[in-house]
Amino acid sequence: MKKIFFLCFLLSLAVSITQAKVSLITKDITIYPEKDTGKIARIVFNTDTPGAYLFLIKDEKGKIIRGLSTGKIEAGQHYVDWNGKDYTDSIVPEGTYNVSIINNISLKIDETFGHKGRIGLETIEIKVSDPEKIICKVPGEIKRVFINDNECYKVDSFEISGPNYTFKDGIVQVNPASGVKKSDTIKIEYYYPCFLEDPWDLDIDANGDIYAIIRWQTETMKNPAGNLIKISSDGNKVIDDFAVKGKIGNFNGRVHLQVVVSDNENRIYICGSHDSGHGTGVFSLKTGAFLYSIGGWFDSSNPKTTYHPAGICLGPENKIYIRGGTGGNVSAYDRTKEKDKGFLYNMPAVKRHSGYPPLVDNYFGPSMESSFPSDSFYITTYGSDICKIKDTGKEFVELYYTGINGAPVGISYDKNTGLIYAALRTLSGKIAVVHDNGFSINEMYIINDPELGPTHTVKQKGNYLYVVEDGIAPGGRILEAMEKSNIKPYGKNRISRYLIDFEQEQQTCSVTVKK
Repeated sequence: MKKIFFLCFLLSLAVSITQAKVSLITKDITIYPEKDTGKIARIVFNTDTPGAYLFLIKDEKGKIIRGLSTGKIEAGQHYVDWNGKDYTDSIVPEGTYNVSIINNISLKIDETFGHKGRIGLETIEIKVSDPEKIICKVPGEIKRVFINDNECYKVDSFEISGPNYTFKDGIVQVNPASGVKKSDTIKIEYYYPCFLEDPWDLDIDANGDIYAIIRWQTETMKNPAGNLIKISSDGNKVIDDFAVKGKIGNFNGRVHLQVVVSDNENRIYICGSHDSGHGTGVFSLKTGAFLYSIGGWFDSSNPKTTYHPAGICLGPENKIYIRGGTGGNVSAYDRTKEKDKGFLYNMPAVKRHSGYPPLVDNYFGPSMESSFPSDSFYITTYGSDICKIKDTGKEFVELYYTGINGAPVGISYDKNTGLIYAALRTLSGKIAVVHDNGFSINEMYIINDPELGPTHTVKQKGNYLYVVEDGIAPGGRILEAMEKSNIKPYGKNRISRYLIDFEQEQQTCSVTVKK
């Protein structure tokens, strides 16, 4: 199996660093996908810059039908082929389809979401003008308060009074007797729109509402806890009529949690939520009520055991794929059956590109994503790989993979374009973008936002990309590099929403599909 190393363009949020010149040679072509000849549209182009190039097939209404990519190529004349099929491998209806060349993919923060495009940890600063009257209302859960650079309060309970301050219902009142002087600075860290300590994973339903997993721990807790919180699509409130005031849990936070929302089934799946962290909980999407759990602990030698699962994704025919943390085993279960009743088969052997999940601090991060066709899926592995796996109905087979510098963790697949977005735990926040063309994963872009800390997972939904920055310190070589660079080795405890923009050439060619 040939490995494709990830050597790619760097993009800023709105400005392309490298602008390649690409010109189409093919102008118009007609194909007949159902006949023996003339089945393939060969789209020929010239480029003056080495790199990887993405082509989007669109219908007459501008809807993306399929993405095509070249892989890394040198300057010169090249081509991509289209067989007249969409991402489901079905022949498209008769008509004319336009081919667009994508130079770059950029992200723009969506300031209509939450607080200027983000939810989670926020900071306000107050310059003291009157030490006798210092009151500030904070629109969220308070985390910490600093007077100048001295931390005077750290969250351990959600309402607290002390000799120098009072916090209640989002109001901070500092006692003049605390010694605060005129021109001192009071800095308050708080969570908007709700408590979002250490966000871990998320999924989005058909209405755009957010289902966010958090893992949190106060100083008096021996172990962390996990919760799922439902947040409105605009990022400004918790949906209180879901579960208990918008929240499911507490889960065992020592385990590895990933959430999958299935609108068609009215279900939410959370791996590691039950059976001491070994079972995958199934909940009602409408009410948040617990229904049953899948897998669990049955015995260390029992192949049905899903030991501390680190990832889940849905497959065809009611299947769910569950990935074990230690060893990275992948098990197939019937997701309509509880406990071990739905066990089908697993992949017990640790393979090079589908072994241990990526590590975040002392925990495995979310590491699975459904693909198309639905009997295949992607996983990220400890180190650098994104691998595509196929379910044959009896076992799992590695199809192909690519290596990415930057330790990818959570990933998201856009079935229309074939693009895969991957969160990277780099020194500053970066998102890798690769493309699955059906027989290989091609290097494409790295998107960089200097405002991001180390990222944890991403979720693409329509034209939006949601990015999670947890509050966990990266480990190993990443942590060492941060410490040497005097960079605070933590994410920023927040979720950001970006608009995805395809920067494309004005020129296109057309492909007419006929029977």
